[in-house]
Parts: sequence; C-alpha cells; structure tokens
Amino acid sequence: MPNLIYRVVSACGALGYGYPKESLQAAVKGRVDAIICDGGSMDAGPYYLGTGTEYFEREAVKADFRHMVEAGKKIGCPVILGSCGMAGGDRNLDWMIDVAKEIFAELDVRDAKVAVVRSELDPETVIKEFRRGDLRPTGVGPELREDTLRESVVVGQMGIHPLITALERGAQYVLAGRSCDIALFASDIIRRGIDPGLAYHVGHVLECGALACDPGSPSDCLVAEIYDDGTAIFSAPNPTRRCTAYSIAAHSLYEESHPQLQFYPEGILAMENTQFFARDSRTAGIRNSRFIRSGKPWPWSIKLEGSHRLGFRKVSLIYVDPADLAKIPPDVLVYGRNGVQTTPVDASQRELGIIIETAARTQEAAVLLASLLTHYLIHYGYPGRKATAGNIAYPLSPNLVSFIRPDGLFGAIVPSGTRDPVFFENYAAIKDAVIKLIADEFPDALANADFTITDADASNPAILLRTVDRDRQKLAALHQQEIDRISRLTTPRTNSRLNLDAPDAYAWSLYHLLQNEDVIKNRMFPIVYYAADRDKWTEQGEDRPRYFDIGEVNYRGDVGDRTLSQIADHPPGEPLAGSHRLLDMAVVIRSKDAGINRLTFDIIFTSGENYEAALHSNMFTKDSVAKILNVPVNRVVGTFFVDSCNAIKISIDRPNISASTDERDVFGAQQQAALERLCIPIYAAALAKASSF
Repeated sequence: MPNLIYRVVSACGALGYGYPKESLQAAVKGRVDAIICDGGSMDAGPYYLGTGTEYFEREAVKADFRHMVEAGKKIGCPVILGSCGMAGGDRNLDWMIDVAKEIFAELDVRDAKVAVVRSELDPETVIKEFRRGDLRPTGVGPELREDTLRESVVVGQMGIHPLITALERGAQYVLAGRSCDIALFASDIIRRGIDPGLAYHVGHVLECGALACDPGSPSDCLVAEIYDDGTAIFSAPNPTRRCTAYSIAAHSLYEESHPQLQFYPEGILAMENTQFFARDSRTAGIRNSRFIRSGKPWPWSIKLEGSHRLGFRKVSLIYVDPADLAKIPPDVLVYGRNGVQTTPVDASQRELGIIIETAARTQEAAVLLASLLTHYLIHYGYPGRKATAGNIAYPLSPNLVSFIRPDGLFGAIVPSGTRDPVFFENYAAIKDAVIKLIADEFPDALANADFTITDADASNPAILLRTVDRDRQKLAALHQQEIDRISRLTTPRTNSRLNLDAPDAYAWSLYHLLQNEDVIKNRMFPIVYYAADRDKWTEQGEDRPRYFDIGEVNYRGDVGDRTLSQIADHPPGEPLAGSHRLLDMAVVIRSKDAGINRLTFDIIFTSGENYEAALHSNMFTKDSVAKILNVPVNRVVGTFFVDSCNAIKISIDRPNISASTDERDVFGAQQQAALERLCIPIYAAALAKASSF
C-alpha cells in the first residue's frame, strides 16, 4: 500500500477570483504540508505591470488571502503566494504586503517569519544585455528598442530556488514577486526530496485551482497528494466537482504551446510517457513525468517581461440600428459581427456581445460590482462546457472603464463577447448562477450598486471605438473624428456611451530570456526576512537564493517543440464512411494564450475511437489547420497528437501581441469557434483503431 508523503492545497486559480471558504475548510482537514496560491500573471495585459496596480478588487484579494492565512496560522504550514499584486513588480508586491499586514493584524498573527522575494530588474541591466545581443526571443515580437526598454518596468519570472531558500530559512509566509506559476508549487515539493518531474507536473495541474476539475473553475480549491510509489492524486474538496483522468490530462495541456514539453527556468518537463489514471469516480492521478536538465538556454534562463506606457486612451460604445450594420466599415469592431475575431460571422453563425454596466453612488461600489460580475462570468464552470479556458473575450486591458453617468451616478462598463454555441445554450443559467455567487460571497456589492447586462448581437449591434495618444488634446480630436465617422453612417442610440476616459494604454516591450548567470544568481530575486507581529513587520536580514542543479541528464528523448508528436500529412486512401460534428466528438474544445505571442488550441476527445477518427481524417495537419483558422501556414507552430489523453493540440503565432491596441480577446480564450463548427470526415479504417486513455 503506497504511503502518503506530501499533501498540498491550491486555494484558487489566482488570488482574487474567490473561492468558497467551505472548500478550503474541507481541504485542510487532515495532513497539510503547504497552502499555495498564484497571485497573477501577464495574461491580463501589460497595464498592471506598468502601473503597479492590481487586476482584482482589493476586497476580493483580501478575502481570499485571509482564508489562507487563517488556515496557515491554525495548521502551522507554509503559506506561499507568488506574482503578488497580479504582475509581481515592486509596487504590486508592496500593495500585497499592505494587504497582508492588515490581515495579520485582524487575525492576531504574531511571531511569524515572513519572506519577501522581489523580482524587478533595473532596465539599464536589460539594455546592456540587449546591446550584447544576449536576450533570446521567445517567439514573434515584441521588437526590442532601447527607448522603450528604458521607460519600462521589467520583472523576471523566478523559478524554484528563491522560494526553496526562503522555506529552508524557516519562513512560514512567503510573498514573492513575479513567479513561474508552477514553481510556487514545485518548490516545496522538491525541497522535501520528491522527484522534480512529478513536482513540476503537480504544480502545473494545481496552479489554476479547480480549473483542472469537472466542472472546472479557478474560483475553487484543489488538493494534491503525493505517494511514495511515484504517483500524485488530485481531489476536489468541493463535492460538486470531481477530478477525472481526462480533466487532469486536459489541464496538463493548458496554456502551453506543446502538449508534452514545458519549459521552465531550471529545465524541461517532459510528459511523453506520463500516465493519467482514475483512482475512483472523484479522484485521478499522474505518474511517470520526467524533468530534464538540458543545455542552453536551460539551465539557467529567466523569462523577462517588460511593460511601457503608450499614452492616454478614450473609448466609446455605440449601439446602432441593425438595419445600418452593413454600412459600418469592415475595420470597425462591432459586437454581433467581428467583436471577438477580425473575421466576421456569416449568416449561419452568432456572435454575442455581453456588455456589463453598473451604477452606484460611489465609484468604488460601481467598480466592485462590475469587477465581480466580470471575473465570475469569464470563468464560471458549467456542466457541458467545452471552452474551459474562459467563457468570454475581453478587448480591453484593463477590461473595465469607470465614468460619470448622465444621471450623475458613478458607472462602470465592461465590453466582452463570445461565439461559443455551448455557452449560448447555457447563458441564462450562467447569469443566474453568477449573480447568486456574488450574493452569497459579496452581498454588499449587490446592495450598493445596480447592474445591467446588455446582449449585443446582429439584432442589437454595438460598436467599440478605441483611440490612444500621448497628447490629451490630440487624443480628444482623434476620437471625436472616429465618432463622427460612425455618426455620418448611422444614428447612435440613446444608451450609447461616448467619449469615456479609459485607463492609459500600455504595451509589452520585452518578452525574452535572460541567460546571464551572474545577473540571475547574484543580482535577481533578493530575499528579505521579517519578524511579523500583527501589522508590525521588523526586518531581520537579507539573503540570496541558493542554486543547485535538478533533473535528469543524458535524456535520450526528443525535446524539440517543433518535432515531437507533430501530426503528419497522410491523406486517407479509402472511401468516406460519413461525418460527425467535432462538438459531438470532443469533451473540450478551447483556445488560450500561451504567453503573449502564441495561441494554443486543445481538443480533448470523448473516446479513443473519436480521437483516432479525427487523426485519420487528415484535417489537423499544418496546412489544413492554417485554412481552418484563416492564418498563414508559416504562423502555425505545430499540430500535435497526444495519445496519452486522446487529444490534439494546435499552436500558432498570435496574430498580434496580447493586449495590443487592436485587441479583441486579451486572454485568447474565445478563438476556437472555427474548430467548434467543424464536421470531421469519418473513414472506415479509423474505426478499427482506438488508443487507450
């Protein structure tokens, strides 16, 4: 009988998403070795790094972290939070420290050792590396320029070593700047002497909380138990969710551009021989993942992210008569036509704009309710959901615009959209469930503000105009010109919102690998220890991360992300036996950003038979996928088969850098509509094959 050697709790997908306190209470019953949460990422765009602000509302972040600290105080286990304040820059981290001090005072936390690990890097150091040509691209763009680098805020994504060092020095609470999500979880596991292949894979499954469950949601907890036979078992403390072999396998592909290779600061996670298995109807596990210590750029390599300000921004949302839709130029973003993707929907398709608007006597109340509606709506997990990366697409970063309404009240508005037919079928129930969640968790938010959710489609189209400029007067003139251009073609309806001052526009200036070991090991990720007595934190000393090698050497497998498991072109030579809708063959069909410069698509099939039939159809070669997604074939990074979980993964170079001024889907979570519409030709020869799950 295998023995339990480690048990870890992931609180939720990102601090601020919210999770039921009851889930955490159930998760911490029995043995708990660590409680961990990711605080953010670059997914929401460069604004949060550039401004040092938080994506989530302070009240939501505080509530989530308060539950974690309360449990950690009771149990005495490490509590780890990374990418603090969303982007993990110094200002983001300091903001989170203030929240933590407030929580420590409320919970009477005394005699606690806190480690703070910073991740910001001086732009002049980056410029020196740029001049030497030593910054390694991670794909297409952004273009490096000295002037934009000099005015950028730059962070490095820390790996396991700063976190391990802090834990080895006895820190119970670790607050870290920008962090590799997986390293937050893998660090303590590796510190305990557990195999790094299993540690990194466990970390990847846990980093989005219960998103790896069925139904999935980052707004809930997930538990991993590691046993001495080399297996890890995942379970959901919320009885309404379960972990299955397919849900764990599906999440193992999530946000990665290759299905079996994941690249981290210390090496490569290789999952070519990973086994996914169900232990019972509610728990599932993994085994046989491997971690490879490779040559350059691993180890050591640190991904750098830089953000710089483009200028002020104005936004208008214009509702128009559907009879005038044909008059609107094709380059204009119109919900109901091309709000989610640049390619417009045809007569057989539907695109739905979802416009959240709130009104309140204070700006804080209007913003809070709009933010909660937005965060719950995008990630609400409902039965039958196939697009598990997110229910809606946001065109703005930040996605919310605050303004004064014509009636004198404070308002907040969030435009978004979707083309997902499964979402359409469940839309009414999803809205009801989201409102109930907010009523249960944040009743004051609903009491202090009113809201409307407007549906914008071909019968009620809504135009979104966005203008950016560094000069306020020029910006106002340019944006008015855009409004006038539309007004000459159609009359804006009275519920339109014109000339709103949106948050400033920021762009990614850097997304490259730093390979200078001296800078990495001797200058980055300084650790400061504090003795915490309620909200009084007394500095106790500084430290440097202790680095050591991990992973296998002399690995003989393929670690090429453009060669391993690529789907080959093999036209079927036998007669067609019929066809099936891909929607009926797959349990997951989703898209998601894999970094700021790639989009990845995951198709997880319901059975080995359906998977083999899809592969045999020859519809998922690079050439075929380029036509389906309407992209040049040279922008298709790869199309991959994944026998271990009956999946096909597609990765492409993003048409634009995420959160650009022309963005339609910041998270890349609603780009799968072309795949959902596919009918797969079925050939008799494929029916005789079936891979095992």
